[in-house]
Amino acid sequence: MSSQFGPGEIRSIIVAWIVLSFGWTYGYIIGLVNGANTLEFIVAGFIATATGFILHEMGHKFVAIRHGYVANFRLWTWGLLLTLGTVVLSGGNFLFGAPGAVYIAPAASMYYGQGYGSSYPNNDTDYENMIISAAGPGLNLLFALAFLGLLLASPVASFPFILGFLGYQLNVGLGSFNMLPVPPLDGSKIFRKNIPVALAIALPLWGLFAILALQIFPL
Repeated sequence: MSSQFGPGEIRSIIVAWIVLSFGWTYGYIIGLVNGANTLEFIVAGFIATATGFILHEMGHKFVAIRHGYVANFRLWTWGLLLTLGTVVLSGGNFLFGAPGAVYIAPAASMYYGQGYGSSYPNNDTDYENMIISAAGPGLNLLFALAFLGLLLASPVASFPFILGFLGYQLNVGLGSFNMLPVPPLDGSKIFRKNIPVALAIALPLWGLFAILALQIFPL
């Protein structure tokens, strides 16, 4: 059976997910939230990173494959070390979360029959780069809104509230950062090709980030 995943790719995704989830919840593990149920924060953190990071990367991957590219998730060794090092050394106050990313290559037609075939011709690479780049932060925006709804609808300090807060925080933070028009971030490729599309994704994310920065929903 053909597969969209290369050898060892799923293992790499799981390793990145575990490392980033550990980093994301480290502050709660060492007791930065007094009296909190640490297990609830750990579980919520794993769900948050699955949506904010893993599905962000898978958005890039599957849209790229759809447009005829080879796309594989790869671990970044230095990124793994930085993710762990920054959060531990800062006592959970700072996280540089970059354990890996999806790497994309053209000419996927040579892999046809192995999960990389596509009927899309590569006529406008800037347009395709925009669509592929927008998939990640676009998903972050959708998940941020969904988690915000969960947060607002849940009793304070309940597990749904914790999940809503962490999911909202991670998706807004990652999405907002990636939409900055600075190479090699996603935003640079989107702004370069279509400013209205870029603003349609960036402005809501930046607005949600501003709400987060005001600490309207402190834990």
